[in-house]
Amino acid sequence: MRRALIALLGCGLTILIACPGRAQAPASDVERMLTERFGFMAADLAQVRAGQTVTKTAPIEGSEMAVFGAVRIPDDKERLVRWIRDIEGFRKAADLGLSRKLSSPPAINDFGDLSLDAAELAALQKCKPGSCDLQIGDPAIGRFQSEVDWSAADAGRRANLLARQLMLAYSEAYLRGGDAALGAAHDERKPRPVAGEFRALIGNATNLHELSSPLAMYLERYPAPATVPVEEFLYWAKGGLGPEPSITLHHLVIQKDQGGSIFIADKQLFASRYIDAALLVLWLAPPPDGQGYYLLAGLRSRSGMLESFTARMLRGRIAEESRSFIQIYLDWLHKSLSPA
Repeated sequence: MRRALIALLGCGLTILIACPGRAQAPASDVERMLTERFGFMAADLAQVRAGQTVTKTAPIEGSEMAVFGAVRIPDDKERLVRWIRDIEGFRKAADLGLSRKLSSPPAINDFGDLSLDAAELAALQKCKPGSCDLQIGDPAIGRFQSEVDWSAADAGRRANLLARQLMLAYSEAYLRGGDAALGAAHDERKPRPVAGEFRALIGNATNLHELSSPLAMYLERYPAPATVPVEEFLYWAKGGLGPEPSITLHHLVIQKDQGGSIFIADKQLFASRYIDAALLVLWLAPPPDGQGYYLLAGLRSRSGMLESFTARMLRGRIAEESRSFIQIYLDWLHKSLSPA
């Protein structure tokens, strides 16, 4: 159970941990924001200015957890943007497994490399509503039981074809109807509507609304048109952290503001294991002296697993593992993007 819970760390990142009671600071003043909204002390700012990563954790509340970190990068922030546009190369370099960007509109060939392993096939064979090791909805469970003859020699091939078809249908549904079209996941607990999980997740990310209200509203209201220019695409991935690989589907959005900041939001639409909702946002913010940029990142995710008795006993350890992940992630980015 502990290893499964720690896999929550690989779900996604969201800058902007809610800090109730703190004074609000202008988004353009990144150091004041770090101090007043994220609790950075003078010593923390000195470390960040010197190119060292500083991380903070927020208490785990119910099914939600959050971690935040910052580091200064002595480079042009557009270089990181270009790298993340190549999401396949970026995730491979970060050792996060296989990923593929989807076409516009998505096509079945986009999922040609998606393959279920032996453990996933075994789990799907036993799945039924309310009892499944994978987080898939009841309609998908029904199709795996009715369309795949698990006793046949080609059961694996048929299950892989169906998995690709379902991922394509999931992508198309989101593009048409946003969160409301994503249905509900159903494993050992009652079904959990995905739209409700994202509504709670983004609603609690108060700093995201403070720093970029248009981006927050776009993520909440998609597919309603964005009120500011954005660049976006969908992609799927398999791998990441944890004892078992997770298949995930993502909506990545890049937004640049007039003050010179860049926001990169990675909204995880589906995960076959562990995670009910997750959001990645990187904030690339110009520092007061104009040299390089501050890279701020954090982790906010929701999982019913965090409400279990075992999870409650391990919350402190989970929070520390989360903080460690952010530390490693930002240290790697700093090393990768700093001039040789």
